[in-house]
Amino acid sequence: MFAAAPAAPLSRAHLAWLAALVLLAQLPLWTHLPLWIAATGSGLAAARLLLPAERLPPPQLRRILLPVLALGVGIGIRLQFGYFLARDPCVAFLYVLVGIKYLEAKNPRDGGVLVCLALFLTLSQFFYNQSIAAAAIALPVVLVLGGVLVVLRSAPAATTHWRAPLAATARMLVQGVPLALLLFVVFPRLAGPLWGAPMSAGARSGLSDTMSPGMISELSLSDAVAFRVDFEGPPPAPALRYWRGPVLSRFNGVEWRALPRPREGALAGAREHVIEYTVTLEPNYRPWLFALEQATSLPVQVTEPDLLSAGSPHPLARLTYDRQLLASVPVAQSIRYTQRSALGDRFAAAGDFEARDNLQLPRGNPRAVAFARDLRGRSASDRAFVASVLGWFHDEPFVYTLAPPPLSGDGVDDFLFDTRRGFCEHYASAFVVLLRAAGIPARVVTGYQGGEINPTGNYMIVRDSDAHAWAEALLDGVWQRFDPTAAVAPSRIERGLGAALPLGEPVPYLARLDMTWLKNLRLHWDAVNYQWQRGVVGFNIERQQDVLRDLGLEGVAPWRVASGVAAIVMAWALALVGLAHLRYRRLDPAQAAWMRLGRRLARAGLPRRADEGPLAYAQRAATRWPQWSELLRRIGANYALLRYGPRDAKDRERLGALRRSVAALPGARALRDTGPV
Repeated sequence: MFAAAPAAPLSRAHLAWLAALVLLAQLPLWTHLPLWIAATGSGLAAARLLLPAERLPPPQLRRILLPVLALGVGIGIRLQFGYFLARDPCVAFLYVLVGIKYLEAKNPRDGGVLVCLALFLTLSQFFYNQSIAAAAIALPVVLVLGGVLVVLRSAPAATTHWRAPLAATARMLVQGVPLALLLFVVFPRLAGPLWGAPMSAGARSGLSDTMSPGMISELSLSDAVAFRVDFEGPPPAPALRYWRGPVLSRFNGVEWRALPRPREGALAGAREHVIEYTVTLEPNYRPWLFALEQATSLPVQVTEPDLLSAGSPHPLARLTYDRQLLASVPVAQSIRYTQRSALGDRFAAAGDFEARDNLQLPRGNPRAVAFARDLRGRSASDRAFVASVLGWFHDEPFVYTLAPPPLSGDGVDDFLFDTRRGFCEHYASAFVVLLRAAGIPARVVTGYQGGEINPTGNYMIVRDSDAHAWAEALLDGVWQRFDPTAAVAPSRIERGLGAALPLGEPVPYLARLDMTWLKNLRLHWDAVNYQWQRGVVGFNIERQQDVLRDLGLEGVAPWRVASGVAAIVMAWALALVGLAHLRYRRLDPAQAAWMRLGRRLARAGLPRRADEGPLAYAQRAATRWPQWSELLRRIGANYALLRYGPRDAKDRERLGALRRSVAALPGARALRDTGPV
């Protein structure tokens, strides 16, 4: 028995491969983390790799400085986010810890720990995005992982060329694709998505339960997709595409806010022209599910719209009396639900309490209140007053703009009588204030208006730039939709944001009306990514059951399915081994034995140089392991004679001796642990 040698330090080759793995794992997170976090985590890895060892702090000092650095980063993250136990701060802390671990790694054991941390960091990018691009950017990490595992098994003096381990890893990935597809289809699905991580307190996006001047106009500058819609039949006309979201009834003079815990409501009654559609909602960490007005069913999560009648799926949301669809938990991952709506702009009030809840008006805005009361006194009815207000918006020189001037003092007065420049939230807010001042119950409704049909996939894309605010008024016991923006800029409702804004406004690129080659390319890419979301990310239990039904496996006992999968995996493994054996048999027997020796010595830390002949290589190995020198020299001599010498009757004897000698040599681990004596 030989005593195990102490763990060798990491070589430059080890550090280079580990640095590539760490930086590739960190790269996808750069856009999701604060700049100082990204700079710190990646800077630590770059410093260890690029700086000479003598310029780094000595190991004794690093053992003190690195824990202090980790503590300081943890405090900084807590101050940055305001909380710690959530997705974003935990990912940020792991990001920096990976860099710290790389900086203090000393031996292959530390390298193995770093590999695990880097792979976990790679997985954390899917907390933010599960697109094709996210999957593609993770592939280089998997390829580099093969090189890292190879060099970590080699001694520090080994110099493995970077192409060989990358090619071997790529080959194994290709060989594993059929098995991955098989397991993707038949492996039991989780009840919820794998990436359903708890949301972060600061990860909210899209519309919220509050609205103040500038909030929706700021959101409308984004081209991000809010949701996509597949219609059963032709889509509704643009003027009917009101996607209802938060309803805001409380006003403090500046900000509108939703009522807390609204009570249950009733679905719209059976009407003509009910349309059915399926919404794929992107994660926004809000509880609202969006639907066209008026909903005649609750949203249910099914795989295809025609499955709605096949059973009784559990609804994803409840309907409130003010027609909001509220999910029980915020939407933390992409969900797909089927919905039915009867297009309409009015519905009956739930009770007298709605009038009381939507007449509140804080003090202030005296000019708006006086104007509303004077106009109401000259109007024959509430409906005539509403028409007069809309006509006033249309006739006066109001401007629809994404860049309104800031409001001061009484904001509604300032907007209505001074600046007269605003976005949809300005018009909806001022309109409701005027109606409440005249004694008419009214409220603000936010959501999305419009949507663009993607000609490639024949589905509708609703973006953040389609965010909109409108109003509802209670007239004769019926809530009716009124859109003051349509009175000022009717092209916004008919043709979208790009058609309504003045020249020179910062219109989001994808909201513009002109179809450029770049916009067309992005629509094609969106169609591809949409199919990825539906077919891969959204491959849930129901879709799996559909596939199994098509394959004739519905109702088959699970043990039979597992046995079949095991048999297929075994057959595929045997096929790969057989192909490798056939390639090996095509080699010259002497060359095959020599290559086996070369692989063993390389794993032990002594790879063969490209310009090194068999005798020289065997002599160098004999010098490295003198206790096996005679055996190694005999191997080199026999191979040289078989490979380069004349053919004679002793070749069979030499080949047998070569094989026996290679078999007698200890394994790579024993050689590596033994070392020179």
